[in-house]
Amino acid sequence: MTRGTFDFKRSPSGSDHDPALTVVVEDDPDIAALGEEWQALEARADGSFFTSWTWIAALLANGLVHPLVVRVEAAGRLVAIGIFHRRARGFSRSLSLTSVDDPEYDAPYVEHNGPLVDRDYPEASGIWWQAIGRLGASVVYLPGIAPEALPGLRRLGTVLVERQQPAPRRSLAPVRACGGDVTALMSPNSRRQIRRAIRACEQSGPLTLDRATTPDDARLAFARMADLHRAGWRRRGQAGAMSPSFCRFHLDVLARGVAAGTADLLTVRAGDRLIGHLYNFRYGRTVSAYQSGFAYDTALPHEKPGLVCHALAIRHYAEQGLEIYDFLAGAARYKTSFADHARDLVWLRLAMGHAPLALMIRARARVAAYRDRRDI
Repeated sequence: MTRGTFDFKRSPSGSDHDPALTVVVEDDPDIAALGEEWQALEARADGSFFTSWTWIAALLANGLVHPLVVRVEAAGRLVAIGIFHRRARGFSRSLSLTSVDDPEYDAPYVEHNGPLVDRDYPEASGIWWQAIGRLGASVVYLPGIAPEALPGLRRLGTVLVERQQPAPRRSLAPVRACGGDVTALMSPNSRRQIRRAIRACEQSGPLTLDRATTPDDARLAFARMADLHRAGWRRRGQAGAMSPSFCRFHLDVLARGVAAGTADLLTVRAGDRLIGHLYNFRYGRTVSAYQSGFAYDTALPHEKPGLVCHALAIRHYAEQGLEIYDFLAGAARYKTSFADHARDLVWLRLAMGHAPLALMIRARARVAAYRDRRDI
């Protein structure tokens, strides 16, 4: 284990705290100790499931991350933390934030990413992002972060934005006010389609939604979901996201999350007939719809299994008092039909120094900038 520290002697103006903040960088940390301090900070932070210890612990336990931990401390108090995967590529050193930078594991994408920051020390966020410039990396992959970080990152090096997407979301308080019927808040066309689909499903029996409550039940439901997911994508001529390595990682996430109440594997049936599964994450008062599998091959006329499953899930979470149903990144029509607002997320690479990999990223950024100007 190697530790290094450096100080930032000035905090952003308006801070109520001592301006001396220390950045501590550590590779190969003690995992048990890291878990304790990470979870203690979670209680004082407004993060996401992707910055929770449930997600981080699964990355570490599956050997997917060679960790480099970046902390910000104020007089010994942990006020911000994030974890990078580090690897050498020829003469270049690259880092990726809370991810592997490998499509086999990172699809669907890591989202709502960034450092975990003590809500009483908001200035620590800027310090943490600045510290990236002092980690000795040529290229840093930052997937699914808020675009507000972009101005500071551009001061560190060349930024190549690989994609920027909205994450459509549905506020659940208005759904509660409508008695759990989200269709009452949707466009007339969407409302008509979903209500017709619900009636069509109910011809097979009453619609039910069940949550797996044990790891064994969750594993069985996950396996069924994976089969449905693959079948659905094969119909479109694509492979989908359910590779064996992806499934191994998420079975670990699911086992941890089911026990902690932060991961849900939902099953929707019409009578005894399976309609579909949703694999969702819960964090605070937000639920994120992460993955799914729907029984399209057995669907009857006018049934829309995906829309029906999400409508029932939205009702379920509204009744439980949650505030946000997050469809995560992508502007698919079904997401925007349900949503009433969105948050933008960006996937980018930050190039610093003159290593070959950094020079390649700079060249790609220049080409992208030229194309943007040409399209104006």
